[in-house]
Amino acid sequence: MNVAPVKIIVIHDGLIQNDDPLLIALRDRFSGSQITHFVNSNEGLKFVLDNLKQKMIVLLDINFSRGEKSGVEVFEDIRKKTSLVHIIMITARNLAEIKSDELISMINHDALALENASNYPEIVSLVEKAMYRLEVRVDCILEEWIETQSIEDRNKPYIKMSDGSQYTLTEVLESIRQQTGIGIALEKNIMKLAVDLLVRQKAKLND
Repeated sequence: MNVAPVKIIVIHDGLIQNDDPLLIALRDRFSGSQITHFVNSNEGLKFVLDNLKQKMIVLLDINFSRGEKSGVEVFEDIRKKTSLVHIIMITARNLAEIKSDELISMINHDALALENASNYPEIVSLVEKAMYRLEVRVDCILEEWIETQSIEDRNKPYIKMSDGSQYTLTEVLESIRQQTGIGIALEKNIMKLAVDLLVRQKAKLND
């Protein structure tokens, strides 16, 4: 399994396709093939939800045309499915102009940041930070390890649950990515195991 590069999904109807300074700044820093721009918020949301197996960073505008979901609605719909997609909210409005309940929703559901759309250097910096977070996240580290296994081993039953259900390594990764009930439980158990191993190896780490 080849680890796919992180996709940067820009959902914003106020950017000039291909020639907008923000898109240019992103292409200058990252590979152009990593960046996908959606003008329509509904189409952008559908793409994200259809590709939850992919590591993604979403740059999401707050305001869209009538008939489309608002950025906050898109944000909340993504969060209903997964907490693993990094979302950076961008807007041309001042914070004081944003409804308090919308701000509270973004804070409570882990928006990475809220940044002015014209601050290209800061947005690129936020994307870089999100890239780093993706590298140290449980599912990404698991993916790197799975890549070292043979295709045959990846597709063998690897974990058996108390109810008798079995999961291959590939299914384990997908469950964590999509934050299913099983995926959340597996992620917690992996983290507990990591902490336990770290505590046991404390003496060696201090040497």
